[in-house]
Amino acid sequence: MTFYEQMVPALSILLEIGETLKAPIYGTLLQKKRNYTFGYLGLSESALLVSLLQGDSKKLKGSSRIPFSNIQKTKVRKSLFPLQYILKIYLTDGDMIKFRISKKVYGFTTQEENLDIFLNKMKTYI
Repeated sequence: MTFYEQMVPALSILLEIGETLKAPIYGTLLQKKRNYTFGYLGLSESALLVSLLQGDSKKLKGSSRIPFSNIQKTKVRKSLFPLQYILKIYLTDGDMIKFRISKKVYGFTTQEENLDIFLNKMKTYI
């Protein structure tokens, strides 16, 4: 199973009854001290869905739903690297989550199209 084939099931288990998965993408969670974790991001009608991978393997490390009501604001900017974006999500509890997301990812044919949808939704919280 490829990373792309694993993405939809990994995010779908986070859906609540009646919800649908929208704009699944592959990205990198950026942490302090230059640590990072690869993972999948997606949207439902009421939440941001995050499923993280263990290292560069296909093993799932953890997953979470972030209700849109918990998002205070977001910032989206282009990265210094071409075709990449930095997304900062500020939560109502004071935490900040930072992702680096590329427009082109090998093996992810829908990445560019889904990224546009994903970022447009995230920009509504600016």
